Amino acid sequence: MRLKQLIKLGKGLYHYILIAIVLLIFSRITYSMIPLFTQYVLKRLLEQPGIGTTLDVYNQVNLPAFFIRLFESAPSFLDEIIYVAGVLISLQIIRFLFRFIELSIRGFVRHSMGQNLRLNMYEHIQKLSYKFHNNTDSGDLIQRSTSDIETSVNFLSRTLMDIIFLASTLVFGAYQLYFLNPLLTVILLSIIPFVGVASIIYFRKNDKMYHDVEEAESKMMTVIQENLSSARIVRAFGNEAYEIEKLRIKNDHHRHMRLRTGKIVSKFWGTMDFMGISQYVLVIVLGIYFMNQNQMDAAQIAAALGLVGMLIWPIRGLGHILNDYAKALAASKRIYDILNLETEYEKNGTLTPEIKGHIVFENVTFKFDDTENKLFKNLSFEILPGETVAFIGRTGSGKSTLMNMLMRMYEYHDGHIYVDGVELRDIEKNYLRAHLGVVLQEPFLFSKTVYDNIAIANRKADRSKILMAAQAASLEKDIKTFHQGYDTVVGEKGTTLSGGQKQRVAIARSLITEPKVLLADEPTGALDSNTSKEVMRLIQEINNKGKTILVVTHETDIANMCKR
Repeated sequence: MRLKQLIKLGKGLYHYILIAIVLLIFSRITYSMIPLFTQYVLKRLLEQPGIGTTLDVYNQVNLPAFFIRLFESAPSFLDEIIYVAGVLISLQIIRFLFRFIELSIRGFVRHSMGQNLRLNMYEHIQKLSYKFHNNTDSGDLIQRSTSDIETSVNFLSRTLMDIIFLASTLVFGAYQLYFLNPLLTVILLSIIPFVGVASIIYFRKNDKMYHDVEEAESKMMTVIQENLSSARIVRAFGNEAYEIEKLRIKNDHHRHMRLRTGKIVSKFWGTMDFMGISQYVLVIVLGIYFMNQNQMDAAQIAAALGLVGMLIWPIRGLGHILNDYAKALAASKRIYDILNLETEYEKNGTLTPEIKGHIVFENVTFKFDDTENKLFKNLSFEILPGETVAFIGRTGSGKSTLMNMLMRMYEYHDGHIYVDGVELRDIEKNYLRAHLGVVLQEPFLFSKTVYDNIAIANRKADRSKILMAAQAASLEKDIKTFHQGYDTVVGEKGTTLSGGQKQRVAIARSLITEPKVLLADEPTGALDSNTSKEVMRLIQEINNKGKTILVVTHETDIANMCKR
């Protein structure tokens, strides 16, 4: 099942993979002929006068008949050798061209698959619930979206092809060896079952270990990501040493997991190398024995030594394949753990009613999934269109949860919430959110221009609409002080702006969609008193335009500025 999931990642590119497989098999067929050309030349040398006995060259060399006829038509022995060299070089040029095309296709498949999978993964993550994002480390998601995808894609574009490469090498090599001496071939292939048993033992040990390595790397990535995103706080409290020590612990654990896996890998590869090299020894020993029994000659032994490499490569390569396979299974499991999660849009509404701002809570009950305590029980209230209503309460009383329920970030369990007479669950989520303006306590600004940060709420808005929103949010006078005006880059999370400026950008952003309902969650919590009053004045001006405004606050002065 897990292998099927891995192969499923290549959906839409199978025809390219099939072409690459055909080209690969052709290159293996031509490669298996190389030792036969050596055998042919040696046999012809042995039958030359004064060199050795005459042998039946044409029946003992497993080259295609038309090659033999071509060589036989040569006017002299020297010409015959030139013909052999010409055919051999021509075959290798063709093999090179086919190999070049095959590798180009594999590269195309790899990059296309990686691009598609990253986009699908990112798109799916965007659709996952608010609860999921609250409970999942961003560093872990970055790990799954980058290195885990890279590992899985490498398996399909490289390792899966290597399996076919090694399998075809083994088949064609064994076929040519069997033509030389069936008993020798059977003896050499008898090593394969031992390799299979060793491989199964190795794989069972390493399967879980690679999963543990991926998890350890994910936790290390989370520490790095958290530290970089909170650099100012770390420095403000002088926590650099603590953060370095925290990373050292995770790094040491990751190193320990890598070393533990590496020990098993090195033992396995050493065993595979020993089994592979032992085949050369077997060919020499058995070749001498069969030569004494007149069952083989020097030319056949030389060809066998060339062909045995085609059996060694699969044995040596099996370790690498199983190593990559174990990594890919662990990585693909982590990818599908995310892709198999239900998106929030699987429980979506279909209605798109006109929203005017009439909100009714009727006996609403809500609790978080990880607790039995109900945050709300039979909560009821009504907000009329155009009202400004403040929600006051102690920390953890559920004020922000109310805002999230209205945006359908959280789903209520019992009761009803109506927006302009329509059940909230029946309203399509994207439509609902597009008609709600949101201002948070700590507005998140992207490392883009002021203009881009305002336009995020409606990327199709023309410039005049952006300027009107900025003017309505009293942001215009601040923008005039910036060297590049609206094109000023605000830095990551808006670090170059003051708290009040960031909040005004957030208000302007919320006004772009011309919402009938504005949700302000602690919009003044991180501001001084003067800036807080300025922000509330802006909110009141917005209310005067007939918009319904819900304000979450813990400040009585701010609450008193609301209608109720």
